[in-house]
Amino acid sequence: MTPRIGITTRYRKALRSYSVHEGYVDEVVRAGGLPVLIPFGDASRCDDVLRSVDGLMLTGGEDMDPSRYGGAERQDGYDYFPDRDDFELALARKALDAGVPTLGICRGCQVLHVAAGHTLIPHIPDVLGDLVAHRTSVTETSEHFVTLTRGSRVRDAYAQPSLLVTSYHHQGLEFAEGADARWRATARADDSLVEAIEYTGDTWAVGVLWHPELPVKGEKRENGTGDPLISAFVTAAGAA
Repeated sequence: MTPRIGITTRYRKALRSYSVHEGYVDEVVRAGGLPVLIPFGDASRCDDVLRSVDGLMLTGGEDMDPSRYGGAERQDGYDYFPDRDDFELALARKALDAGVPTLGICRGCQVLHVAAGHTLIPHIPDVLGDLVAHRTSVTETSEHFVTLTRGSRVRDAYAQPSLLVTSYHHQGLEFAEGADARWRATARADDSLVEAIEYTGDTWAVGVLWHPELPVKGEKRENGTGDPLISAFVTAAGAA
């Protein structure tokens, strides 16, 4: 049976529409999954949503409202959708409780981190400087390397110790190694920023700050040759 993959969406005010970048959908299809788009709404719908899918993909988008993780004030020039935050935080917690395989990408990784009770770095350059460009500008992605932890799901998926990734974020994870036994860091950038986290329990749950749905420059993806981590996620959803 084809695994049904729930994909969260963002709201476009100007178009009055819920949408998602085509890369998320395309990669799920390449991996043999059936994409099911999830508009955010009342958190009471989360149980019904999760009963209708085999796996959950938390996608990228606008910044999380700092009030959701006890952070500083909102930053000028960024969009926030607190209703989306509340829905996806509840959805992430319920997915882990229910054992639903979950992949968080960029903002989605941050949702998993905050759902576990942790905080975010509001603006990476303020803390780590400019050693690594986690984005080129507010509207442009960047590329950088991440080092993958031996024995992790991300390392097993890519079958190599380091990886060139497409990156587009300015927020990061406040991660204290060993502070939460439920999660471990499994990838880091050269500036030491944690780029991937994995759930240590039986549930397949991974969060990455990079964008595996977007190929690096020069990379071609076709059916059957998509991103290995998304493929591993869809496989886990099909086996759950």
